[in-house]
Amino acid sequence: MVGAGDVDHLDPALAYHTVTRGIVRAYTRQLVGYPAGRDREAAGRIVADLATEVPSAANGRVTARGTRYTFTLRDGVCWNTPSGARPVTAQDVVRGIKRLAHPLAPSPGLPYFLSTIDGMAEFRDALAGAPRTPEAIAERMEHTDVRGMRAVGMTEVVFTIRHPATDFLNMLALPFATPAPAEYLPHVPGSPELNDTLMSNGPYEVTRHVRGRRITLGRNPAWAPETDGLRAAHVDGVDIRQGVSEEDAYELVASGAADMLWDVQPLTARLPELLRTGDPRLEVCPAGLLSPYLVISVVSPNEGNATGDRKVRQALQYAVDKAAVSLVWGGPRLNDIADQILPPLCTAHREFRPYRTEGGRGDPERAGRLLAEAGYPEGLTLRLVFRDADIHPETAETVKVALARAGIRVKTVPASINEFFDDYLSSSSAAREGAWDIALTGWEPDWYGNNARTYLQPLFGSRGVADNGDWGSNFGRYRNEKVDDLLDAALTSESQKRAAEFFRRLEEEVMRDAAVVPILFAHQYWFHSTRVHNWLPYPVLNGDLTNLWLGDAPSGA
Repeated sequence: MVGAGDVDHLDPALAYHTVTRGIVRAYTRQLVGYPAGRDREAAGRIVADLATEVPSAANGRVTARGTRYTFTLRDGVCWNTPSGARPVTAQDVVRGIKRLAHPLAPSPGLPYFLSTIDGMAEFRDALAGAPRTPEAIAERMEHTDVRGMRAVGMTEVVFTIRHPATDFLNMLALPFATPAPAEYLPHVPGSPELNDTLMSNGPYEVTRHVRGRRITLGRNPAWAPETDGLRAAHVDGVDIRQGVSEEDAYELVASGAADMLWDVQPLTARLPELLRTGDPRLEVCPAGLLSPYLVISVVSPNEGNATGDRKVRQALQYAVDKAAVSLVWGGPRLNDIADQILPPLCTAHREFRPYRTEGGRGDPERAGRLLAEAGYPEGLTLRLVFRDADIHPETAETVKVALARAGIRVKTVPASINEFFDDYLSSSSAAREGAWDIALTGWEPDWYGNNARTYLQPLFGSRGVADNGDWGSNFGRYRNEKVDDLLDAALTSESQKRAAEFFRRLEEEVMRDAAVVPILFAHQYWFHSTRVHNWLPYPVLNGDLTNLWLGDAPSGA
């Protein structure tokens, strides 16, 4: 594999970037997981992984009105410790989730478990009260129980959740829920020391990581194929070379000198020919990505806090030319116009397009009228921040041109990926001081199917967040008590159908408020050499490395 950048973290407690999740599948396992495949409906189906079966009311392993889940670990699943294979235990499962609350490196997946597992919030607070040393935190972590997580013997784990949650199993399928051996305890999650201690319970292990240059995966001798119904592990290893430009990476794969792109996609200019010829090396799959969309900072003081005015935000809905952005992103075969937040692949989706325009081209005249009603008859000037690589600069320029039609002048603010998130979107001071007003970004759900939570909770939830606190992925600092109430109702519903009703009402409220501007539902697409066979999509990843194989026949033969 060849590409430009590196993983965010090898530690599954912190790993969140799409490409990282692609290799985490190879060296970690969870209680439950998803099968790889081209059937997008089946892609959201939970199956057993480390566990012997998926708990359900029918098999008696979901009880207490849907709040208690019991899992039994299957035999033969082992860690590859330096001294040899050692079984994965129920204590390892509990420890893996406890690590998410480490106060020196909290996991981005922690909110899922805080809101569900009974006693997890108290456990987090107990860790936060420990002396700020890895040793003291490790001691408290190992000897403080979580009320809703219990290891029974070596092979049984019982979870008690605070209220029914129709997507709790989906959370347990995330890499964040990877078990952790006792050897991880002394180390801060994501630290170099942890990376040096990294162990595998999957078919591969990380054998080398040179930051920004190379990652290699080799076979894990402790992995027993008969214990794993999700991963076949056909190839002997994976070698990822980084620091390669997008153009050079494409040429290496196209020529067969490399097998697959790592963290880049074919340049937009290459796509028309690949699509026209139906080139089997290009894989295209609907994926439910809300990408790109326009985040609106409701707290920016610029132009008299213009973006805090709903009419101004509604004007932005009509000002964007989504069809023009679609062309930048490869055209209709690679994306769909988005006029709402939940895509068709979400089970809670219902078509709801309150700001729909003909062909997605926008309505600048209507946008101008809304600006005038808001007190800006001569228009206004907004600061647009965007990533400075790949197709993002061209996207920003396309949005700038479209907004100008409605009298919205744009000052563009390019930023590297780290600056974009750390210095702008995640910074409360940057938002409140007017460093940006609108931002181009994207959102990828953490799982498929029953996944409305993964869009609506992180992007729009604000319950308990202080104005200058950690807003997570609610980058626009959007606060709406009705939205929070609907979110609570959805997340505590006993049935998926009832939860979906609340999620749809929440989506309607957010769009009525025009909190963000949806632009496209982008499809996943990836490029590989003719040697690659059985490339299969996997939820929120770029393909499942553990099920493909290499051969001399043309791809698809």
